[in-house]
Order: sequence, then C-alpha cells, then structure tokens
Amino acid sequence: MKRLLYFALFILFLMTACGGSQAIATEMASVPTDTPTAQPTSTPANTPTPAPTATPDAAATAAAQATQSAGKVFSELDTLLSGSDIPYKDGHLAWQQTDPLTIKMQGPSGSVASIREIDENLTAGNFVFKSDVTWKATGWMYCGAVLRSEPNILKGKQYQFYFLRFSGLPVWFLDAYQNGSEYLRTISKEQRAEVIDITNGATNQFVIVAEDEKFTVYFNGELQGSFIDSSKQRMEGSFGFFAWQESGTGSCRYENSWIWSLDK
Repeated sequence: MKRLLYFALFILFLMTACGGSQAIATEMASVPTDTPTAQPTSTPANTPTPAPTATPDAAATAAAQATQSAGKVFSELDTLLSGSDIPYKDGHLAWQQTDPLTIKMQGPSGSVASIREIDENLTAGNFVFKSDVTWKATGWMYCGAVLRSEPNILKGKQYQFYFLRFSGLPVWFLDAYQNGSEYLRTISKEQRAEVIDITNGATNQFVIVAEDEKFTVYFNGELQGSFIDSSKQRMEGSFGFFAWQESGTGSCRYENSWIWSLDK
C-alpha cells in the first residue's frame, strides 16, 4: 500500500506546517386387546370440514425471501439512480450481506492493509456495489473496497477504492493495483468530498458503479463523478473489503452491503 504511505507522509507534512491537527447479527398407539367393539355413532349434521394444512416448501420460502430482498435493493437503486442513464433496471441481485463485518486494526499498518474477501464464488464485471461503513479510530485511517480482483485477492491485480478519515481532509481515491499492494496508477486522483462525515464513529454510505471502463461514485446519496480507466486493466473479478490504520487502533464496520449485477 505504498500509495497510502505516500499520502500519509503528505498528511504529516501538512500537520507539521499547520501546527498539527487531531485525527480523529408416539405417538405411541397401543394395540387394543379384547376391547369391545364400539357402537357406531351418528355423524352430526353440518360439521365443518377442516381446512387443509399447507405443507411447508423450503425452496418456495427461500425464493420468496430472495424476491423480497431484491425488491428492497431495487427500491434503493430507484431512489439513487432513477435520474441517471445507468441500466440498473435490467440487472439482478448478485450478493447481499447478512451479517455486519468489522475489520479491526492496530497501526501502523505499514504497506499491508487488512483485506476480507466477500465471497470466493462471486465475480462480476459490471455492477453497483453499495455499503454503509462506520469508522472508529484514534488516528487517521482508511476504509474501502476491492473491486474486480484476480482470484487471489491478496496478491492479484485489482482496483482499490478507499476513503480517508482525517480532520479537515475528507477525500477518496480509486486506484489500480497489482500483487495486492503494489500501486500502479490512479483512476480518479484524490477527490475531496465534503459530504463524507469524518466524525469519529460516523457512518458513511458509498456506492460504486462499474460499467466497462467507467466507474461512477456516490457518497451518502450524492454523485461524486465518473472516471475512466483507459487501460481497462480488469474487466471482471472478485470483491472484498479492506482497512488501513496509520497509528493507534481503529475499525471499519461494513453493513447493509449488496452487489447488483449489471451483466447480461
């Protein structure tokens, strides 16, 4: 993560020059013996017939739940993207997070970030990726995501999206990496986003849309821009979450996350 280290040194320079800044889920039926035969009894008239009991269908239940989940995600997409030209109405729900994931850190992280793969069987090329992220730290830190990674998410080529918690500097990046931690080039350059809440313990929502070589980013429901990777380094791959800590302790908590595939 040399890219992060370089940026950390830049922050240190700013802190020195400006006088410092404070960083922040049986029936047992016995056989009757010698029992007298009971006399038949008359059947009462107008006895209601019990309604048949439905047999549980696990597959149908699961399908109904999946449809409901997809419907909720679609509503979120509709709210965010209805005014855009992104073809989300033709997509489908590829993955949805069931339990929150927290990455805890002890800085300095050096050149190695903590990465957690989402699902080794999940890949996509064109997609909408959303997560609500809560950060807590005694120093500055990064939370983020890995996109379109090669199968070995710790060592493969990939894109890394990350945003910084540091007093007075709410910025984010989208960069291309190889070998998991070797910075190649930036796709977006440093982007300042005042809509990012840098308060310790704050929750921010990111949405990344990938359409071939174009990436579009939203924070907290606000469009931040679209950026092109003319190299087309990776057009499909795996996903993950990651975090990096400059000093002290920190954590990034990811929840309410999902990936909506735009692939045909």
